[in-house]
Amino acid sequence: MARAKGDADAFALLYRRHYPAIQRYVRRRLGGSGMVDDVVAETFLTALEYLPRYQERGLPFRSWLYRLATSRISRWIRQARRRLEQLEHEPPARDIVAPDEREIVRLALLGLAERLQSVLGLHYLEGLSVDEVAAVLECSTGTVKSRLSRGRDALRRRLEQLGEGR
Repeated sequence: MARAKGDADAFALLYRRHYPAIQRYVRRRLGGSGMVDDVVAETFLTALEYLPRYQERGLPFRSWLYRLATSRISRWIRQARRRLEQLEHEPPARDIVAPDEREIVRLALLGLAERLQSVLGLHYLEGLSVDEVAAVLECSTGTVKSRLSRGRDALRRRLEQLGEGR
């Protein structure tokens, strides 16, 4: 880690080691969106930019990358919501294909508040413990547990709403 601050080859090693996990996390959060590779690239570019200021705090380097990825995902979701709000005023296309169940869950997840999306994604999709999620999001374990509970309830309600619309 310390070598990566001044050595491109050392950073490349960190990139290769952590890229699959970060890409998997972003893909699970954004689904089949074409933005996955862009968000992952932004995450590692940001890591490279801020690496000289990175300080060891007893957390794995990957936790820092998850935090950066979560921030980039949140930015992309905000932009996507703005685009969707603009499209809501246009007439629907005639040839809309019903999404499969995975897509419905992804859409339901995107409909939740970003803080709930992050907690649900990191815990259930990435398999991080409550303590690890708390470290990534820089909040208490109690906050994570509360958000997991509220997130599950909100996701369940959102899925029911989406199911009624079919």
